[in-house]
Amino acid sequence: MKKAIGIWSVACFALLAVLVPAVGAAQAPDVDFQFQSDTVPAPARAVSTTSTSSANSITASTTAAGIILQRDLNAQADITQPENLDDKVAIISLFEDRPVPELGWFNAMAYWVQESVRAGVPANTIFLILLTPFLALLVSFVRTVVGLPTLDMLVPIALAFALVAVGITVGLLVLTAIILASYVAKRSLLKLKIMFYPKRSLSMLFLALAVFAALTIGVVLEFERILSVSIFPILILMLLGDMIVSVQLHKSSSETFMITGTTIAIGLIGYVAATSLTIQNIVILYPEIILLVIPLNILVGRYFGLRISELFRFNKVVVD
Repeated sequence: MKKAIGIWSVACFALLAVLVPAVGAAQAPDVDFQFQSDTVPAPARAVSTTSTSSANSITASTTAAGIILQRDLNAQADITQPENLDDKVAIISLFEDRPVPELGWFNAMAYWVQESVRAGVPANTIFLILLTPFLALLVSFVRTVVGLPTLDMLVPIALAFALVAVGITVGLLVLTAIILASYVAKRSLLKLKIMFYPKRSLSMLFLALAVFAALTIGVVLEFERILSVSIFPILILMLLGDMIVSVQLHKSSSETFMITGTTIAIGLIGYVAATSLTIQNIVILYPEIILLVIPLNILVGRYFGLRISELFRFNKVVVD
């Protein structure tokens, strides 16, 4: 077990070494479909959202002006929120790279997405919904083939989207506070002779104070994203802390470390995927790619060999 923990620690550090540059490049400013035009007339951008003809004129003007997809370094965007009118118009102009005027057998998904966006469904929401099956596939692969445990299926996915919502800097600050608070809660409540759920209820006191302290520290350090943080992604992060406490009350420290570390690693990978402009464009323009999860899940589900973690675990036995 100690050897497995050591291997997992090295793997975590290696993963962080790869993810940190990617995370730094995927900071909050580039987590949305940001479009700019150098030649779009100002009057054409200030139009009423209730006028279909006005919206069409905006589309024509912006297309003629040559709108390009790029990061807006001056905006603190959040793809968990619906895009504004300017971004909506620019996203619709992006569909010109793959026009789907009529419904067909091989373009049904693309037609569905494009018509939904034109009808008013937020493209950000569509992207995150279509990304979810891929993150679920990643969780099943890690558990089935790699052999590392996680906190359920949806917790790593929810963690990834929470990090997108609050920003990676604030998210990691709050996450660190929650992990420390969960450890303190376990040490404080382990010998308390009360029922399980009252113990979990008391642990929320530690988590709430830790999150409050983390937000306060973030304000002192002038993290601007904290000024717009909603309670809902914070609740998701606190849910992660509550599940960590629950695991700690049932399992050993080494098992808790493995479960928590794997969950956070998948959450970070999900964050990088969700904030990648390349992945955003591919999923929106070619949503049929979501169907790949069907054969991939079948392949993962039919894997009956030794898990990768077991190969390291039993390597000494095999050599002998």
